[in-house]
Amino acid sequence: MDYSQNDKSKIAQMYDCIAEIYEEHSTPLTHCQSFIEEFLEENVRAGQRVLDIGCGPGHLTNELPPDVEVVGLDLSASMVDMARLKRPSGTYLVHDFHKVLPAELGKFTTIIANGCFDFCEDLDQVLSNVADALASGGRFYFTINERRAELPFHDAPWIDATGGLSDTRIFFWTFSETAIAVERCGLRPLTYRHAPGWENESLQTTMFYGYWVVERLQKLE
Repeated sequence: MDYSQNDKSKIAQMYDCIAEIYEEHSTPLTHCQSFIEEFLEENVRAGQRVLDIGCGPGHLTNELPPDVEVVGLDLSASMVDMARLKRPSGTYLVHDFHKVLPAELGKFTTIIANGCFDFCEDLDQVLSNVADALASGGRFYFTINERRAELPFHDAPWIDATGGLSDTRIFFWTFSETAIAVERCGLRPLTYRHAPGWENESLQTTMFYGYWVVERLQKLE
């Protein structure tokens, strides 16, 4: 599938412009923050490796214990620079999650992708990339814009996220599409929640997320 529907340079430029004020003005709904904090607390242990996809300024992982190895990926170079300043011991790279992760990054016991899959155009490809980077038995937390008929703007697989100000699309996936993609990539669903994710001020509506925790199936010896 061609996943070039969004101009990735436009997305990167958009986040480069707001990098310095992102944390101050990015206010996820309370439960959204508690979901990811709960996941990290339950799953991250000393000596483990954590991959933060769409890491932004590193606000979700920069306070993890120093003996946890953190690798962060983001489309925005400015976000990556900010994350690196906050946690100099981490490794931070500019990367598009639609592309295969560099093999030299190795395997991770824990992977998170909180909010960034709004721009996911090819769910099978993206989840396959994650599965390849996840250690056997490792766990992955992600959010996805969920398409449900009763919710506004959800009658199409994508919308212009800016209300016509620029051609930047965010994408929606049904529960079934996500569940099928998860299992197709060798991942096993552990928990699922459906709840409001964030407020889209341009469209004056609430975007609803599916909150997933999945596990990499352990390989038989």
